[in-house]
Amino acid sequence: MTTPTWWSQPFPPTGAIASEGIRNQLGRPSVDSLTVFVRETAQNSWDARIGDRPTEYRLELTTVAPTHRPNWERLLSPPHGREPHLGIGGLVRTPNVRLLSVVDRGTRGLGGPTRADELAGDRRDWVSFVLNVGEKRDTFQGGGTYGYGKAVLYRLSRVGTILVYTRTEVPDVGLESRLIGIAMRESFDGRETPSDEPRPFTGRHWWGDVRKDYVEPLRGPDADSVARGLGLQPFAEGESGTTLTVLDPDLGEFEDVEEAARHLANTIAWQLWPIMLPEREEKRLIAEVRADGTTFPVPDPADTYPLEMFVAAYRRQRDGDGTVLECRSPKRVLGRFAVEHEFVVPMTPGSASLAAECAGVPGDPHHVCLMRSPELIVRYLEQTETGSVNRAYAGVFRADDDLDDVFAASEPPTHDHWVHEQLSGHDKTFVRVAFRRIREHLASYKAAVVATVRAEGSTVLGAASNFLGGIVAAAFARPEAVRQSAASASKGPGGRVGAGNGGSEGSARPLPIPHDKIRVTALTEPTVDEHGGRVVLVQRFSVTGPGPVLLQARLSVGLGDRAREDEAPVGAACPQVLRWATPYGLWESETCIVASPSQVELAVLPVSDTITDITVVGIRADGAVEP
Repeated sequence: MTTPTWWSQPFPPTGAIASEGIRNQLGRPSVDSLTVFVRETAQNSWDARIGDRPTEYRLELTTVAPTHRPNWERLLSPPHGREPHLGIGGLVRTPNVRLLSVVDRGTRGLGGPTRADELAGDRRDWVSFVLNVGEKRDTFQGGGTYGYGKAVLYRLSRVGTILVYTRTEVPDVGLESRLIGIAMRESFDGRETPSDEPRPFTGRHWWGDVRKDYVEPLRGPDADSVARGLGLQPFAEGESGTTLTVLDPDLGEFEDVEEAARHLANTIAWQLWPIMLPEREEKRLIAEVRADGTTFPVPDPADTYPLEMFVAAYRRQRDGDGTVLECRSPKRVLGRFAVEHEFVVPMTPGSASLAAECAGVPGDPHHVCLMRSPELIVRYLEQTETGSVNRAYAGVFRADDDLDDVFAASEPPTHDHWVHEQLSGHDKTFVRVAFRRIREHLASYKAAVVATVRAEGSTVLGAASNFLGGIVAAAFARPEAVRQSAASASKGPGGRVGAGNGGSEGSARPLPIPHDKIRVTALTEPTVDEHGGRVVLVQRFSVTGPGPVLLQARLSVGLGDRAREDEAPVGAACPQVLRWATPYGLWESETCIVASPSQVELAVLPVSDTITDITVVGIRADGAVEP
């Protein structure tokens, strides 16, 4: 069996890039290193997907087991004289070697030639990832330049070292395992052997089957045997894919491994949800996080606020229910855009997860998710907030496939923005106009969805304006008909309609009717008004179907589209109906009777600092339509 060892790359006569240059390719990302790690490694895994089965993407935080530690020390210790330049000798001799691995399966693995000076056929994954730096994208509608993103792996390792264990299809061979180690340290002056003259070295090191002036990976059974001895994730029969292992990862502020694992799981949800949706079936990513044998599930983005809003917007634009954004000069389709909005109880400061904050959404959203063909998230673009803290919106813009190369070229190495200044000519125009169209669309959207304050006579609306600015309540109209067989209402004192026993003078007895006959439809957005010195919510409805119709307002404290408080806590205030305004007069009660068709206006007294959830129910009734 081939025994792997370390080889350090000297500068050739024609020059080469130093390791410092590679490590700095990502610049200084504005988000935490674990977020960049998830984004970049998932992009590589997704670009390598086979496509006829789900792609597995798993992050594992582990410690080298005691049974494997002697192999780490024996196999990975640097040769004499290289320890100061490699810096891993002390690590592999410690009892607790921490590892962070990316395991992908259902992918092609790293294939193609293992030497950069050999011509490649249709694949050069190995050369692009292991040897070269910054090669152009060779995956159709892929994430970007394959080489730059790997810099995050070395920067995340405290010793700048990773192991690459892959299995890939090789012509005339079949599935072949490959194993190699790579270290990115600092460039230095040294000797290849004690008897050699000093020379400059790039700071790049490889661990594997060392030849005269390059390193080959361990292959086949040798690669599998050494990988098992190190405790790396083995491949199943007929399985391909890649395991990337970061030695001694820097977990940043997470001293507790379980907290780091939860953060990674949340980060996966925020950064990868478009390719995780179940409706993608075989063309989806299945993600998981494990830490020391415990599995940390990735949150379901379609059931996690506020990600669920972005998911809803994504599905709308995908299904053709969005808006096509266009450039007018030159005329070109830029992409599809959709927005989802909700009434919400404002999130308290600091309640968002760190993953959400790192994604750029630290509270209730007023953002647009940018993506292109791979449907990996480029950025959550913050936009102007609505006029009410109880209004939130989430948009999705997906660039048109025909402009994929243009938007890809506008991305920096971290693939986290579209920078039109990097482009020229029409390409620059297309990216710049895309942002302009998004802003234009949201400007009209915000004008339409924010509740308005209107005057009633000469009443001063200071109280109403304050209410709107901080605690505006939202009204929800749910058109529905109710089947009932024995309910009655009678006029009470002062014109109020109260519960009765039936049979009294002026009673109204609802009759059973088919569910689909009566329709109650909201005609307007809720508006904030002031009546008798009190802030009220006002909304108009239309009523159609067989009449007369008994309308009932069911009020509760709500949590937007997600929940409602049907029963208030003991002693808590409840929203109340102030009045119904009908063509036949005012009803100061929870119910009113109207002819059909007709229009009514409902005024509600909301509870401060809450959302008011309004359900309007219409049923057939016998009785007078005048109060």
